[in-house]
This record gives sequence, C-alpha cells and structure tokens, in this order.
Amino acid sequence: MTQPAHFLSLRWKLLLILFSVSAILSIASSYYFQHQLLLQFEQTRKEAQIKHAKQINGLISMDVERIRQLAATLPTFINMNNGLMKYDSPAFYHYFESFWSSFQIDMGVENAKLYAPDGHVIATWGNEPKTNRSVPSESWEKNWETVLNKEVSNGLIACADTCNIYAFAPILQKGEMAGVFSIGASLADTVLSFKKTSNADLAIIFASDSSSIKQPLWGMRVAAASSPELLIPLITKAASAYSFAELSKKPVRYVDADDVYEISLVKLETSHSADEMQLIVIENIADDLATVEKNSKQVMIFAMVATLLILALLYILLSIPLKRLRRIASSIPLLGQGAFQALRANIKLHQHLLKDEVDILDQSAIDLSYKLESLEHEVVEKNLSLKNLFNEVSKEKEFATKLLNHAEAIIATTNIDGRILSINQFGITLTGKNKDDQMYSDLPESELIALKTKLAEVANSKLYSYAHKSVFIAADKTHRNISWGHTCLQDDNKGEAILLSVGMDITEQTKSQEVIHQLANYDVLTNLPNRRLLIDRLKHALSASNRSGEHGALLFIDLDNFKSINDTLGHKVGDVLLQEVSKRLISCTREGDTVSRIGSDEFIVLLENLSAKAVESAGQVERIVSKIQQNLNQPFQLQTHLYQNTISVGICLFHDMNHDAEELLKQVDIAVNQAKRNGSNSICFYDPKMQESLNAYVTLERELNQAISAKEFVLYYQIQVDTDGRPLGAEVLIRWQHPKRGMVSPYEFIPIAEETGLIVPIGKWVLDSACAQLKAWKKSAQTNYLTLSVNVTAQQFLQDNFVAQVASAIKRNGIDPELLKLELTESMLVNELDKTIATMHALQKIGIKFSLDDFGTGYSSLQYLKRLPIDQLKIDQSFVHEITNNVSDQAIVRTIIAMTHTLNLNVIAEGVETEAQRQILFDNGCYCYQGYLFGKPIPIDAFEARLKEWLALSQ
Repeated sequence: MTQPAHFLSLRWKLLLILFSVSAILSIASSYYFQHQLLLQFEQTRKEAQIKHAKQINGLISMDVERIRQLAATLPTFINMNNGLMKYDSPAFYHYFESFWSSFQIDMGVENAKLYAPDGHVIATWGNEPKTNRSVPSESWEKNWETVLNKEVSNGLIACADTCNIYAFAPILQKGEMAGVFSIGASLADTVLSFKKTSNADLAIIFASDSSSIKQPLWGMRVAAASSPELLIPLITKAASAYSFAELSKKPVRYVDADDVYEISLVKLETSHSADEMQLIVIENIADDLATVEKNSKQVMIFAMVATLLILALLYILLSIPLKRLRRIASSIPLLGQGAFQALRANIKLHQHLLKDEVDILDQSAIDLSYKLESLEHEVVEKNLSLKNLFNEVSKEKEFATKLLNHAEAIIATTNIDGRILSINQFGITLTGKNKDDQMYSDLPESELIALKTKLAEVANSKLYSYAHKSVFIAADKTHRNISWGHTCLQDDNKGEAILLSVGMDITEQTKSQEVIHQLANYDVLTNLPNRRLLIDRLKHALSASNRSGEHGALLFIDLDNFKSINDTLGHKVGDVLLQEVSKRLISCTREGDTVSRIGSDEFIVLLENLSAKAVESAGQVERIVSKIQQNLNQPFQLQTHLYQNTISVGICLFHDMNHDAEELLKQVDIAVNQAKRNGSNSICFYDPKMQESLNAYVTLERELNQAISAKEFVLYYQIQVDTDGRPLGAEVLIRWQHPKRGMVSPYEFIPIAEETGLIVPIGKWVLDSACAQLKAWKKSAQTNYLTLSVNVTAQQFLQDNFVAQVASAIKRNGIDPELLKLELTESMLVNELDKTIATMHALQKIGIKFSLDDFGTGYSSLQYLKRLPIDQLKIDQSFVHEITNNVSDQAIVRTIIAMTHTLNLNVIAEGVETEAQRQILFDNGCYCYQGYLFGKPIPIDAFEARLKEWLALSQ
C-alpha cells in the first residue's frame, strides 16, 4: 500500500516532541541554576556587609575604650610620681612636657588638654591648636557633664576639621575635683586595621560647614581613608552617579573600567559616634561577578550537552520499537481483507526474557486475527441457526395466536386514540367490541381525556408502561372492574404507534377486597371504625394539626356498669344498647370527626380542627362532651326494657407531633380511668401528673410484691399509758424499710396494698408478728400483762378464714387472747355490716378484744354502735390536736367520752402531744392515752429499752 505524500512517520513525530521537551527542560534548568547562582552571590554579599559592619563597630569600640582607659590612668600615673604637684602650676607643665613626646608616639595619640573644673582650657599638648573654647559640641558637653557629675572617665567621637576619638578623665586631689584631662586620637588606625583584617577599604566622611571642601562628596569631606589616592576619586565619581539617599537604602555598585565596586553605608552602633560622621565600605567584586558568570556559562553548556546525549539515547532506544510499530501498522489493514494468514506471516513474534509494549501489541494483533477468523466461522454458523430459529418463531406465532384467543383476559392492540387494531376472542365476548371500534367509549369524558394523555406518553416512550383501573360496561350490560396495562409495541407502516393493552376482569376480586377492608377497619356490631382505622386517622390528624397549628382531641367514652346489663338482661340486649349508643354519638359529633368502638363498652371520638388556643379548644371539647352526656343520659328503649345510662369520659388534647398515636391513646385511657375513680358520669382531662402518678404506682406495686418475699417490713410500737403514766400496752404500726428509698410511710404503700389485695398477706404477717411479740413478753412478769393493738383492714377482716387465722396464731404462740386487741375503722362497717358483726362475735368468743379506731371521723352511728361487740373507742387525733383552743373539738370529745361511759366502754385518745391536751382529756373522763407526749413509734429494741424506763418511773 502506497503512503500519501503528506505522511509523517511516528518515529519523527516522537523525536520532534522529545527534542522540543528536552530543549524546554534544558533552557528552564539553565535559567534556574543561573538564578540560584545569582541568589547565592547576593546572599554572600549581604553576609559580607553584615560582617564588615560588625568588624568596623568592634574596631571603633576598641579604640574608643583604649583612649578612655589611657585618659583614666594618666592622672593616677602623675599622682603616683608627683602627688603634691598642683595641676595649674608651671612645674606641672614642665613635668608633663618632659614625657609627652614619648607618650604620644608610644600610645598613638594626637593631643592632650588640661581643663579647669569650670571647663576653661589650662594647657594644650600635641598638634591641637591651643584655644580657650571649653565645649565645642553638644556631645562634647554631655560627656563633660558626665565626667564632672559622676567623676568617671568617658569617651566620644567628634568631628570638626576632622573626626577624632576623645577621652576625658577627672583629676581628683584630696577627694576634690582639681581638673579634667582630655586625650585625642585619630581614626586612621581604625581604618588601617579594617583594611588589614578584610579585603575591603574603609572611608570615613562627615558633614562640615567649612568652605574649604574640594570634593563634592554629597556635601561632605573625607576624615580618613584606607587608600586615599584610590578611594577619594572613586567615591567622588560614585557620588555624581548615585544620591546619598540611594546609598542609605541599599549598597550601590559602581563600574569603573573593568572593575566593579560595591559601595555600602555602615551604621555605627556604638554610643560614642558622632551624628555627622558616616562610614563607607568599598569592595571590588569584579572577580566574584566574573566567577558567577563563568559558572553560569558552564551550567548552560552542561545542559546543552545533556540534552544532546538524551536525544541520542532516545533515538537509539526508540528506533527499533518504532520500526516494529510501523510493520504492525502496515499489517493491520489485512484484517479487514480477511487475510489472516498474511498478517501472521508479516508479524513475527520474538522470544525475550523481558517483554515490552510492542511485544504485547504483536501478540494482540495475532490474537485478534485468530479471534476474527473464529468469529467469521461463527457468523456463518449463526446464519444457519437464524434460519432455523425463524421457522420455529413462525410456529410459535401460530401457537401464541391460539393462546391469546383462549386467554381469559382482554388482549388488544390499539392506537393512542383507543381505536382497536386487533383483539382476542375473549375480549370480543366480554366487551362486545371488535376491530376499528373505540375501546374506551364507555368512560366519562374527563377520564377518557386523561387516559389518552397517558397513552400518548407511553407511545412517545416517556412512560415504559401505564396501568390503571376503570369500570367497563360489558356486552351483557353489567358493570365490570377492569385492571388495564398498556405498553408500546412498535410503529406501523404509517408511522403511528401501536399500543398493547391487556385488561383483567377483577370484579370479584374488588368485591372481596371491599369485604376484607370492611372487616379489617370497622366494628362488625356498630359499623364504626375500629382501633386500627382510628390509629390511622389519628396519625393523619396529628400531621394536620402540626401543619395548621390547630388542636385536636380524643374522647374516651366508657359506659358505666355495662357489665350488669349483659349479666342481667343478656348479651343481645347489651348489643342493642351499644348500637343505640353508636347512633347517638354520631348525632352529637361534627362532620369530619371520627367515632370508633375499640372495646366492649369503650368508644373513642376523634375531634379535629379545634381552636389554635389550648383554653378555647378545651372549652369546645367540654361543650361537645356535655352534649354527648346529655344525649347518652336519656333513657334507652331496649326491647321491653327502659334503661338509663351514665358514662365516664376521659379527654386528651393534642397539638403537634410531640406524641405518637399510641402515646395519646395511653394518655386518654389514663384520663378515663381517673374519671371512673371520680364516680359515675364524670369527665376528666388528661394531666401529665396522672402519668407520673401511674408510673410511680406501678413501680411501688412491683416493689411491694418484692418486699413481702424479701422481708423488708418492720414493726414499730407506740406506747399506750394510763393517767399515772403506767404502760398499758402498745399499738403495732407497720413500716417498710426500702433498700433504696429508705423508710417508706404506710400512707404511701397501704392504699396500694389495699387496691392490689397485697394487704391480705401483709396483714397476716403483722398479726403473726404481734402474737409472737406477746409470746416473748409472756416470759417476763414486767411485760406479761401488756396488750397489743393491731390494725385490721376490711379486706383482711372479711376473709372467710380470718377467724381461723387469728385462732391459729394465738394457739401457735400460746398467748392470752385477751391481750390481743384488733382495731377496726368506722369505714369498715358501712358495707357488709352483718358479716362484720358475725366475725366480731366469733372472735370475741375466742377472747379477742376490739377497739373502734378513728371514732368520730367516719359514719358514726349509735344504731350500729350498740350492735357491735367492741371494748374500746379511740378518739381520733384530729379532735385532740385542737382541743386546747377549739370549743367544737372540746364538745365532740366530751360527747364521745360521755357516750363511752354510758355504753360502759373503755376510751383512749390518740395524738396526745402536750400536757394541756392530756389534762383536758383527764378532766373530761378519759384516762388512757397514746401520743408523742409519751413516746413516738419506735422499733422493738428501742421500745423495750424505753419500757424499762417507763416501768421504773411508774413504780
């Protein structure tokens, strides 16, 4: 195959790309390394400048300190040799002049001065001109004041015609200031020392007002320079090129012929510096710059050589694989021609230890040739199998046609307008319609339009399928429920969509579902919604209330004494009553409210759309409940019986989603139970405290059961005494020693024990324990006469075997029955009075004594009092408590005592707490007492210990 003229080999394309990439990398790396060299060079220069600044500051500080120390030691030296010589005498001048020359040369100083304490110059030595000027500058004046005030030496640098180091030292004789020595030295030694210790030059310039300035050095003159002949002309040229402000910001570089000088300004950090003095460092950096340039060229050459070497290596490495790729590319067209053998001949596989991508490509091309060759054979075989399949499909089509005609479903093809294109035999029989008829002509117009819209969406592939149900008028004119399913088959020759519609007759199924729904959601007797449907509607009501902010309510209506109707009149009459109640409840509620029956005689009404305010909604509910009560309180005609009914109503309001349906049903159940406890025909709103009370009640009931088996009950004893304080006996009082709650009062657990029936085993334990205690007291002459009073509840007393229990306890313990006193309350005598009296007589025969407890607070009646075989009346503590200041209580107590005397009964007062109360009782004829005045209820060990004290006092 000839290649086109514009063909460019892949090998050259890759080489061009690699060359371009290598060139870019070479240039980038060269630039990078050059940049790094320059950065390194600049960093080196910054470090050198810092080093120079430190070195200069150190040298100047050393020279200043040296001159200061010379000035400080000079007066001391003179005093040591001629201590009595006066400093302002001619003898001192001749003495100092004699060694000045050698001192000046040896110490490297320029001049010396002698000042009087007032600052006047007395004498001058050296090349400083003599003058009477005392303080030439401000810094000079500050140092002078330091020397005079602190009497210590000091030094500074000052510039006038030149810049020198000056030091001052006080002259003290006999502890008084006699004068001041001053020594001056040039900065030239500092400049030369810097030149020796570094490769740079140093120049000191200062600002001067002198008109003799010859060099225009930024308006300054040179005080000292390491190489004056070189530096002064160089600085002068640089000053013409750069301003002093530029030099102050950063070092400048001045090019002079082949040399490059870096000129930098050094800040003098020492406190001795003069403000007008500046230090300039000059360093020739031409060799360093040449070195940087040389290194940059070497880096560039190295990068170019490396690029060429990489290109050569890549060319060598890629030449053979690219040739093999070209051979593969030229062989690939043979696959399209079916020349599989020729392709495998052109591409020869090579066996290598290490394979690369080209070897894989070779193998893939050969594998592809085998695969395509195999596919070619498979296509031939598939063509043969397709012919056989076509014949089988034709047979299956005939079978499907027969099957469709016998299927019990409407199977038809239609267009999107519902015109029948084809229909099976079952569809023709059921619908009475045939080809070209409208399938859905019986549908209402609105439903038909909606159906056509959906069928159009199915035809346009917007919907894969569409299912719906409709009522169809069959050929026999009956209404049939049809479940339809539609899907798009294909387009016909005219481009219109063909829809496959399958309809199932679900008439019987629909009827069954309706029956099931009715049974699952409605009460069979009253046809009202049952609990399941109520909960469902309550959930919807909660959601609606949460959205609208309006309150709703649940009314739990319980028929009072309904069980008696079933027991006396029969269940059929009870069912009639329930049906009549249902009708009246519906008549009392609003449209949209739900009346449901959830139990035998239990109805719940769900009210919705009440006021958004809780108070107003509660008022609305009360009015509805009042209407229901009035209606249901009207007499019911139950067959031949006329029955008047009362109800208990529990009410629970709801407002949002804070409680679920089950929680609300629980709350309204609590409310109706409270209403029942309040009495018949009562109404009670749910209060969260009811729930807390119920939870506490259930918990205490459970723990009370455990307390019996765990023996957590203990008995306390409260003393009973006569008028002289002698013990007569005690009342047994039960306490509950709870392992977690501590001591639980009987006022908390006795009512629960009575409601649950646990009072029976608890009372039996108290009775047995009291008899056992009497047995223990029987052994001692001091206690064998004491009585024990035991409280007995109605449930315990009215047991059929109660008399036998008491007799068994007495016999088992072998005690005197007359020492056991049973305390009964007046409330026990209201119900089953005859049985109570019979039981009392039976116990009296055994020898048991009876005390009527809390007398005067219950159903006090002389009619039953005279029938009871009681031995004692106990005046309730409510009358005793206010007896000292309440005339009514005094009258009641006097009456009770008088009555006991008349009936020949013993009388005892409980709750006696003060001597005044006891005295009033005594004055009125009561001679037995019980109360805190004599002793609180205490455990048996403590009671017996106190009993010994009481007995000792009474003797």
